[in-house]
Amino acid sequence: MRVGPHRNPGQKKTLDPRVKIPQMTGMTQALEEQIAHLTHTVEDLSDVVAKQDAELRRLAGIVDLLAQRARDREADGGGGVIFGDERPPHY
Repeated sequence: MRVGPHRNPGQKKTLDPRVKIPQMTGMTQALEEQIAHLTHTVEDLSDVVAKQDAELRRLAGIVDLLAQRARDREADGGGGVIFGDERPPHY
């Protein structure tokens, strides 16, 4: 059994616009402020991601260059192996 204010089951609950409109206006303003804040945050994060993408591309290019140099050096035979007590050729 439901306990609470008594009202006629056939009677619809009416909303008083003098009460609801100011409440809704305040809620709307709070939502607009939150959306503005979130939009600003998304734009800031987008800038960060764009900078990180550029840095990753730059670093990937450096890694590719260094890998190519290592392959070239190995192909030239410059990557000799030193056995035992042998001194490297630059001594």
